[in-house]
Amino acid sequence: MSVGLVLTVVPADLDEGVREGEPVRDYAVRMAAEKCDTAVSRLGSPTLAVLAADTVVAIGNQILGKPVDEADAGRMLGQLAGHRHEVMTAYRIRFGERSVERLVSTLVHFRSLDAREIAAYVASGEWRGKAGGYAIQGIAGAFVTDVRGSFTNVVGLPLAEVLADLRALEALPAYPPTAFPAAFPTAFSTVLPTLSGAPG
Repeated sequence: MSVGLVLTVVPADLDEGVREGEPVRDYAVRMAAEKCDTAVSRLGSPTLAVLAADTVVAIGNQILGKPVDEADAGRMLGQLAGHRHEVMTAYRIRFGERSVERLVSTLVHFRSLDAREIAAYVASGEWRGKAGGYAIQGIAGAFVTDVRGSFTNVVGLPLAEVLADLRALEALPAYPPTAFPAAFPTAFSTVLPTLSGAPG
């Protein structure tokens, strides 16, 4: 999905461990804030808006990160099958002296999956690098029976909310274009989720 923004990626190498007793939402908000502030510090005085986000997949207060191997991916899919889980993305945007923070939550329900279906999905490799062990925009879309909230949030970033906040900060003076071509020269710096990346 292209909305005509050109991104500059700035890695944020942080300790992404969950603190003891830390609620999932608080964890996501803290990670986004730390990533954003770290990026701004490294960039000096950026002239573009800096966006940092952290997306987590959770069942209750249990965070499902990126599977470490096939067995872990199968275990996660088994937990998700037949249940509803929550995908939360927290982000912070800083533009000059102004900033905004938001947390977007989407509820996703998986239908029941049998052992053969889980094994077939694990064999596809689509789960690699995906929090929760699945990609909703891929094969795993066939497992989803209900999505309540932002679909793009589950894919990786809640685009409607991010665009609204960037425009409210007046960080996108050339947006929108007269039409949405594949490439439109609007830019801002971004820090992408790492350890607790989006499922898509």
